[in-house]
Amino acid sequence: MKVGAPQIPFDFFVPEAPSFDNFIVGENVEAVARLNAWAQTLQTGGAPSACVLWGGPATGKSHLLAATAFAAAAHGHTVVCLNAMSAFPADPFVDARMLCVDDADQLSEDQQGWLFTAFNHVAHAGGMTLASGQLPPGRWQMRDDIRTRLASGLAFEILPIPQDALPAALADYASRRGFAVSDEVLTYLLSHSKRDISSLCKVLTGVDRLSLALKRPVTVPLLRACLADADWPGTL
Repeated sequence: MKVGAPQIPFDFFVPEAPSFDNFIVGENVEAVARLNAWAQTLQTGGAPSACVLWGGPATGKSHLLAATAFAAAAHGHTVVCLNAMSAFPADPFVDARMLCVDDADQLSEDQQGWLFTAFNHVAHAGGMTLASGQLPPGRWQMRDDIRTRLASGLAFEILPIPQDALPAALADYASRRGFAVSDEVLTYLLSHSKRDISSLCKVLTGVDRLSLALKRPVTVPLLRACLADADWPGTL
């Protein structure tokens, strides 16, 4: 921390739980609308047995997968969430209406075998498997039997926010949180922070919390002090 900068508690850096409300939709309107609807209608059979979210790094795939899981759980559905780094349950016959697998294209052979059985079990019970990866599911390097099952449902490419649309998207994000950011603040943020939308939103969220705690407006000096901290998320 540089001399003169405010002492910033770690709590200001804790990211918010992923939700549909704090996701910047951009060009992903259909994907967000479908996922939100399915999270509410799992019991009525309105969701497909499989859906894949795919796209490059930091596009929001993991955010949307987690947001869908949280929304489904909030509507009373049993959800199981895993990723390629998880310790998978020994029993693949999971009791879940929704099975969420992040980074499914990175699963080991044993994990793929587990997912094959779990997918069939969840689908037979009328549930849904939601997975994410960096390429369309048909191009995943994995067992044919599980790849074809995942590819049999719907797939959405999650598109990043175009660079020229970032200022407006971030201003809207701040407005929905109840504060305004000046053009000067946005210019400084975009020139001194990582430019993926996840990092940018984490910075804005932290600066908002800090400004409320200090009873100071969100200004370039306040943002500069935050970004000067080596532990600040999103710092270049």
